[in-house]
Amino acid sequence: MTDTWHELLHGRQWSAPDTVWVEDGTEYSRADVGRLATAVEAVIRAGGPARVVVIRSRHKLGCFAGQLGAWRAGSVAVADDHTLTEHDFDRIRPDLTLTVSAGPHPSVEPAGQPAGRLPPERLPEEIVAVNYTSGSTGSRKAVAVTRGNLLALFGCRDLDVPVPGRLTAGSFATPTYDGWWFDTWRTVAAGGRVVCLPHVNDDVFAWPGLARTYGIGRLLLPAAVLATVVEVLPEAVADIPWLFSGGEQFRTSTYRQARQAGLRRHFVNLYGPTEATFATHHYRLPEDLDAPTVPIGRPLDGCRQLLRPPQDGPPDARELVVYGPFVCLGYIDRGVLAHRFRDAAGEASYDTGDLVRADGDGDLVFAGRLDGGVKVNGMRVDTAALEQRVTALPRVRDCRVVQHERHTVAFVRTDPATLGDPATRSRIETVVQGFSPAIGVRLVDRYPVRAGGKVDVPTLMDHYRTTDRAEET
Repeated sequence: MTDTWHELLHGRQWSAPDTVWVEDGTEYSRADVGRLATAVEAVIRAGGPARVVVIRSRHKLGCFAGQLGAWRAGSVAVADDHTLTEHDFDRIRPDLTLTVSAGPHPSVEPAGQPAGRLPPERLPEEIVAVNYTSGSTGSRKAVAVTRGNLLALFGCRDLDVPVPGRLTAGSFATPTYDGWWFDTWRTVAAGGRVVCLPHVNDDVFAWPGLARTYGIGRLLLPAAVLATVVEVLPEAVADIPWLFSGGEQFRTSTYRQARQAGLRRHFVNLYGPTEATFATHHYRLPEDLDAPTVPIGRPLDGCRQLLRPPQDGPPDARELVVYGPFVCLGYIDRGVLAHRFRDAAGEASYDTGDLVRADGDGDLVFAGRLDGGVKVNGMRVDTAALEQRVTALPRVRDCRVVQHERHTVAFVRTDPATLGDPATRSRIETVVQGFSPAIGVRLVDRYPVRAGGKVDVPTLMDHYRTTDRAEET
């Protein structure tokens, strides 16, 4: 393991002239990345031992090369694309913050250093990076990623895709989330090339040209982003043979719409908590899917699972516990490892809190969360079941049930042509009211998404409260 990691960081490939990175219309060779990483390493070493280093850059390449340089210096590399907050920084208590520019004039500049550093031994030596949880159920947490976690991901055969020649992967994930390791480091570790795609809100129309020019063979998109692209501009991904979806539930409506749009791509649904390096389960969708729900499938090579009867939940569902080298070390808080992911026997494990069922083929299907039910007027409502029932209706593409303060709302994505159709609204309201007449319904043509690609729930609720007040007046 150590030799493999050492070769990745210090191998001769970092002096090679071949293109390894494409971003904002510029191609960068492995030698370009190696030189920038060397500059980062030099700045870190000049300032003395730094256990935790934040690499701040508006360029994805700056984050990538910065991680390489920080690892060479023996530091924990935390990438920041200017989205981390003071609370996020307090979780990790960095010893040094660097600003890295990777444009036409690359540079590395110290951007911050605390008055007093914590002792280097505060974090185990095997920790090399940090994932941040999305914070959808509270404040974001910092997850400790080890070199063993990353090497297990790089060696996972179930994530390989058969493409001719050298793999070129599209990169959409931001560097603070776990999809980054799949997009970038797993690709480069296998000798591949990374092409950074503009965000859908910036220039999704550039995607087809990039896909054709560089022969992108694989792309990972959050489920909400994939749904938007399939609906608005399916040609953006028409030339990419392997499309992976993760982060949120992949709806059958999205898959049906993709097929109707003529996308004959290979689709793979991924599942995994942020407390794992990346995904833990996968499901390759068949040509024709007749199931009401897309399964999360089976454990990836190297992962194991335990299905545990929940104390409070549907009798036919089980809580999913994941084991193995994909499970990260634990949570970092106030600069130290505050909680380890271990079972009673000391094995790496994480209780996901997700409920699953096995379908007739033995694949797992997401069935909600232990904490996913909400109380509406004193009655418990299974939000996962409600969302699945609504999504199965004609012309419905997705449903998200959100509860905030005194409001519980089902936000339903429908065909834009049916937003004002009273028959469609009536069918949806009938299903929703069958769960609780106190749940509101809002029909929307699309969901707002955050930088990481997940649905922006606070913005949805702001929209609801605004329209609610307008209707009251």
